[in-house]
Amino acid sequence: MLFKNAFVYRLVEDFNPSIGELLKKLEGRAFVPTSGIKASSFGWTPPLGQEGPLAHEISGRILLNGRREEKVIPSSAINDLMMAKIEHLQTLETRSITNSEKQRIKEDTTIELLPRALPRSKQILGYISPGDSLLIIDTPHSSDAELFINNLRDSLGSFRVVPPQLKKPPSQYFTQWLLNGNLPGNLQLGDQCDLKDIETGATVTCRHQDLSTKEIRSHIESGKICTKIGLRWHGELELTVDRDLVLRQLKLESSDMIEEDPIARLDAALAETALTLSRFLPELISGLGGETLVN
Repeated sequence: MLFKNAFVYRLVEDFNPSIGELLKKLEGRAFVPTSGIKASSFGWTPPLGQEGPLAHEISGRILLNGRREEKVIPSSAINDLMMAKIEHLQTLETRSITNSEKQRIKEDTTIELLPRALPRSKQILGYISPGDSLLIIDTPHSSDAELFINNLRDSLGSFRVVPPQLKKPPSQYFTQWLLNGNLPGNLQLGDQCDLKDIETGATVTCRHQDLSTKEIRSHIESGKICTKIGLRWHGELELTVDRDLVLRQLKLESSDMIEEDPIARLDAALAETALTLSRFLPELISGLGGETLVN
């Protein structure tokens, strides 16, 4: 699969700009590297490489590539320079430096070091599937997903999305699946889960373990709930799902990309990922009690 993670969002409004209109709007938020005292930057880059367009459409799905760049300043460098400035000021003025002054000196020191800091960057892929009313973002971090959405909203002027609004908390279903082993449809238990005691906060992490054992059921019977569960679907797709319906560790066993052309390979990977998720997500959401209507 093209994606290893999936933050899932529902489109609240129809998404129907032409690809030409979309590209024109994305250009206004194209990626610009950090420079000077600018500490971070986020913008769109071509999914197909430097010379390509800022969006790539295949089978009705629109692939976007966000790039996040941040300047990294070692905390030791900030502290060393800050302490040197504080000592110099204390000696010069023969007095103690207040906490507010120390904070200001730290901020000034950070700004001073930013132009010399090395940038660190990463890409965040996502695709819009108007036919499924879905936005899928490949990142393990909610902050990156929010940044992606905010930048898309700034680019388009309006872009309303929400996570799937489930009728009941997913943890209720995860917990019951572990307790009785009765999963809906083509879902099967995987080999990992996270359990939590809601009263004490104690947690149990299970990896590479048979989830149908008496040991797991004993944890549930003692009052723990399941906050993340490993699943298999159709015996091919492996993943974990957490209580916020974030999909992680996506792996499709039947995936076998043989395309040599990089664009054809990307097209095939996106088509495979989108088709798999468009089939899997309705079954998962139905198994979790379904969604409420979003206004």
